[in-house]
Amino acid sequence: MKNYQLTIVAISLLCLLLGLSTLTQATTTFIRSTIVGIDQAQHTLTFRTQEGQSWTLPVADPNLLTKEQLSRGDQVSIELDLTDNISKIIKLAGQPRSEQTQSRDEVRP
Repeated sequence: MKNYQLTIVAISLLCLLLGLSTLTQATTTFIRSTIVGIDQAQHTLTFRTQEGQSWTLPVADPNLLTKEQLSRGDQVSIELDLTDNISKIIKLAGQPRSEQTQSRDEVRP
């Protein structure tokens, strides 16, 4: 009887662990990417990674494109789901340091 109960507990724990592992979804994140283009009609976003690769991918939710008030040239972090749809876009505050310096230099006479 005790072995039977232990077997049931072990199987239950195994099922719980397997269930939790399927809930966790691996994602890909592109940090500090630059938006190259936005296609509202096709619900796609084109961006360039820090490494210089260009990607045009669909967004999982079309509201992502308007929620962050994105525009060409914005620095963003982009998260992809398992089907390579953009699931999250975070607009980064400010410009990279080198661009800030160039902007200040251009204003000076």
